[in-house]
Amino acid sequence: MVTTAAPSPPRPFPLWPTLGAIVLVLAAGFLAMILAGIPTVITLGTPLNPGDIGANIVEAAFYLGGLAVLVPMLERLSHRTISQLGVRPLDKFSWGLVGVALVVLVAIQLVYQAILGAFHQQNHVQTGFEHFRVHSPLAAIAVLITGAVIAPIAEELFFRGLLFNALATRMPMLAAALISGILFGLGHGDLVLFPALALFGMLQAIFYRASGNLIVPMIVHAANNAIFLSLMIIIPGFH
Repeated sequence: MVTTAAPSPPRPFPLWPTLGAIVLVLAAGFLAMILAGIPTVITLGTPLNPGDIGANIVEAAFYLGGLAVLVPMLERLSHRTISQLGVRPLDKFSWGLVGVALVVLVAIQLVYQAILGAFHQQNHVQTGFEHFRVHSPLAAIAVLITGAVIAPIAEELFFRGLLFNALATRMPMLAAALISGILFGLGHGDLVLFPALALFGMLQAIFYRASGNLIVPMIVHAANNAIFLSLMIIIPGFH
């Protein structure tokens, strides 16, 4: 009888190189943001709100600059290719998981809106979007490309691909999901929405681990952002 060896568990991410990679990714993002921001301000003026074209050029530069460092560092630290980490086409199970995740996401939104209402916070606007306005179709396209395409890809690679995977090689999966979710919530800088954002981040890690595919949380994240950004564009004052 022929037997096959069980696949070896993922190698732990080295601690100090991983911490260094996090710093380098953020530094690259900020550097790209500055380099893109200078000509953007000169040509388009100072962005006044996150719905401006200039603001989205700068934000996209931050994400893309970080990605340029994140992807090769992620492969080096994990000793796996980006495909082996889960960036690959979805199978039927993964598509089903996307559907389940979207239903769960809607349920969380409804419950949390009820909680906010109970605490008279139903009119709370996410930090950074207090003065959100879109003044042209081109600006709307820029908002959707940045917020519903670039941001979900970059954030899922960073929070789930790097942080969650690094933690999951050193602790139980649920603990790693919880910590990475908390870091995701903190990264958005909104105290009122922090519990919902942290829960969202934790569930994204669980959906990633269940499917083994990073495209699953990317699609869920993109759908969430696309829906809310579209409503904010179509309905001024929506939050």
